[in-house]
Amino acid sequence: MFKRIFALCLVAFAAYYAGANGLTFTNINEWFADNDVLQNLKAVLNKIFELAEEQQIAEKAGGVIESLKEKVSN
Repeated sequence: MFKRIFALCLVAFAAYYAGANGLTFTNINEWFADNDVLQNLKAVLNKIFELAEEQQIAEKAGGVIESLKEKVSN
């Protein structure tokens, strides 16, 4: 119950602030379009996925190298 009341108050505060400053959905959409937020977000996410893939490949390669070292030393 507390979470619902808190969420409702948060939404009411945001709506009041936006109304007091004259913000509209059009202004917000224009801001997102002008700043290419979505394109930047996509680029950042792609970079994160590339780094994660590289990390996985490095870990797998490390395991293969270790197994080869063990085979050579035996």
